[in-house]
Order: sequence, then C-alpha cells, then structure tokens
Amino acid sequence: MRIRTLAPLALALTIACGEPATDDAAMTDDMAMTEDMAETMPDAEAAMAGITDYWQTHFNMGHGSMVAGKFAEDGVLWGSSGAMLYGRDAIGAGLQARIDAEASQIAIHPGETMGFGDQLVARGHYVLTGTVDGAEARNSGYYMSLALNMDGEWGLKGMVSNLDTPDQTMSAGDMMEQPEGMGGDLIQASGDYFVTHYNMGHASMVANTFTEDAVAMLPGERAREGRAAVEEGLQAMFDAGVTFSGMTAWSAQDLDEGHAVGIGTYGTEGPDGAGGGHFAGLYSRGEDGGLMLHWLLMGAHSGM
Repeated sequence: MRIRTLAPLALALTIACGEPATDDAAMTDDMAMTEDMAETMPDAEAAMAGITDYWQTHFNMGHGSMVAGKFAEDGVLWGSSGAMLYGRDAIGAGLQARIDAEASQIAIHPGETMGFGDQLVARGHYVLTGTVDGAEARNSGYYMSLALNMDGEWGLKGMVSNLDTPDQTMSAGDMMEQPEGMGGDLIQASGDYFVTHYNMGHASMVANTFTEDAVAMLPGERAREGRAAVEEGLQAMFDAGVTFSGMTAWSAQDLDEGHAVGIGTYGTEGPDGAGGGHFAGLYSRGEDGGLMLHWLLMGAHSGM
C-alpha cells in the first residue's frame, strides 16, 4: 500500500515558576499569568486570521504575487504533492500558474494557533476548487504554518500541506529541486526513533512519543486526535504492509525552551513499491527534555 496522502497547532504550555513566598504572591502570579494568556491567545489567533484572510481573498482574486508577498524572502511553500517552492518569487510564480491553469478558488478553515513571542504556529484545513478539462474539480487537505513578526507585520516563514483523501482531482504543482537543508539536526533523533520502532511493529512505542492530545494528519484520511487514535493509525499502516525506509529532517528550530518546529522528508516501502513524501511537526519537550510530537502532518509525493 503506497501512502498517497499522509500533509505546514492545541498545545500544552509548561510554565516553570518558583515557589511563592506567600499565598498573596501566588494569587498575584496566577492572575498575571491568566491575564497574559488572555492577551496572548487572541492576539495570536487574530494575527494568523489576518494572514489566512489575506491569502484567501487575494488567491481568489487571482493575485498570486500578492499572496506570495505575505511570505518572507526565504519562505517555503511545500505543497500537497511535494512540490516545494522556495523563496518569495518562486512561490508567487507557482501560485499564479496554479490559479491560471485551473481557475482555482480556495476556502481556508483555520484550526489552532499558538503564539511564541514573535513567532506563530498554526494548523487548519483547506478546500481548493476549480475546473479541469471543463469539469469541476476539488482538492482538500490539512496545512501547518509558521509565521514571523517581520518589522511589525506578520508574514509567513513556511507553510506545508497535504491531501486528506486519495481521490483528488486537481494537479498539485510541479516538483522543483529541493535546496540544501537548514539545521534539521534538532529533530533528526525523533525521526530515527519513529522509523526504527515503527518498522519493528512497535506502534505503541511510537505513539508514546506523541503528546496525549496530539493531532496526526496521516495518509488520505481525516486528522486523528489523541495518542490512542494516533497509535491506531500507525498500526493500520503497519498491518497494511507499509514500512519506512527513513526520515530526514530538512530544517528545524526552537520556538522557546519547551517547543520546536521542523520539516523534512520520508521514504516508504510497501506492496505497491517505493513511495515517500514530506512532513511537518510541532514538538514539545517532555520531562526528560526529549522532544514529543504534538502535531504531525505528512504529505505524499505524487508519482513516487
């Protein structure tokens, strides 16, 4: 079984506080923390909503270059088929080609957003419609994105997407040469553990490297929420004869002391032959300091 679609975030924040000297001090600290969270969360959601609203509006108006203008100069758009567009100019050209070829329209449905100072991480769902050979066509899937505050204005550093059903009807873009990776060592050990224990049939051990409330966007299906659901999905893949030939981290970075984000590629072997794709992960640090997957999005590369 070839993985056709595996696809850019609720997150538990761990706040380390010293023991308060008095009950009044503890109450004051708790109130301050609550107020900070009340301010931070709406701000993060509002900032990401502004980006997605801008994307949807200008994509649907046929303004590929304006959508790309929301990306950093070295931004990455890793599409559902594995077509990576690197850099603002390449993203603009790729989006415009997609719009022109299929009269595409997009509906973006934001999910969760988490703020980390001048960085935001988000996940959501999209539906892309258009016309192919005179007939109505449709693609849909999940996305993860990383946004940065760039000189007072929020923009995208990267967005990664997948397809959530195997019967997509629209093209997903052309492959381009993948640039050299940028610091993926941070998450490589996590990928190695995933491959080793998955291939040994240890779905429960792999699932235990996910947080209790993890979200996994796996091949051609709706998102799985919770560790138990993740384990069920991994076991189903293994039982279908799919194994991983490897996972290679391409780029990763810390968001704060307790969280990291990264992207990379993977390879598979199965009854239908070799396959592969790309992934994005949001990680949180466990009590032992090791990384645990909180969100995982995997996307299969068409034609593999």
